[in-house]
Amino acid sequence: MRKISILTAILLISCFSVVYSQTNNYTEAELGQKCDSIIQEGNLLYRYEKATWLFSDMYINKPEIMETAATYLTYEQGDSIKCILIDKEGKCNFEVSFLETSTPCLVRHLYRDLSDYENNLLNTRTKILKNIIENKYEVGTIKGYSLNWILLPFEKGYKLYAINGTQKAEEVPIGNDYLFITNKEGEIQSWKKFHSNLIPIDKGKPGGIHIHSHLKQEPFISATDICTFKLYQNQVGLTSFGVYSPTLSTYFIYQLETNSITISRDLDDI
Repeated sequence: MRKISILTAILLISCFSVVYSQTNNYTEAELGQKCDSIIQEGNLLYRYEKATWLFSDMYINKPEIMETAATYLTYEQGDSIKCILIDKEGKCNFEVSFLETSTPCLVRHLYRDLSDYENNLLNTRTKILKNIIENKYEVGTIKGYSLNWILLPFEKGYKLYAINGTQKAEEVPIGNDYLFITNKEGEIQSWKKFHSNLIPIDKGKPGGIHIHSHLKQEPFISATDICTFKLYQNQVGLTSFGVYSPTLSTYFIYQLETNSITISRDLDDI
């Protein structure tokens, strides 16, 4: 279930730099706020998915719990990310919590009922996915890749993201990513596709940068871009990537080292 599992707490204070005062109808301050929120969401998605990867590595070779495993759940609890394995009877039989994205802070083998909160998250995720299938939304997987679903509660309801996972080496599987927004009852209110297709980043030259373009209706770099890049960038030897926005005639360049976005109309200015 690692990188192709069905399936990150706002974390870092992000820095943002611009080299002009206004792009189209957005002021410098508005662009800064927008990019800060995108970085925060990307960081959160990354924490969720990285925790799920590490969690699956911990139980995949444990036959005593894998034999009865039915599904899993990943969610925020305070300042940590918790992952639980759920058996065919609907009970938790293994749980792990992560403060950081590398080492668990809590590992427990136990057999317990799900909490009301966990049951609600699980039922909501199931309801949204069923709705997606039954209403035939234009969501599809690509051979060699799998959609990893990440459920984020927010004040008005839920956000269900889908990002690509792959076991292919030397690649960052950018693209074919989605976001479904629901009310508190899990009923889909809106949805979007960030890219027209899969546009993976292959291993590049040292010091190079990969640029891809977004759909006109998606003028900004996306949280899914940032999450996926952070998950796989070590496979391609890159520490930054860029998105060109045809709508804003602007480049958004994400730098991993500073966890920041630089914006420019001209790549030569970056």
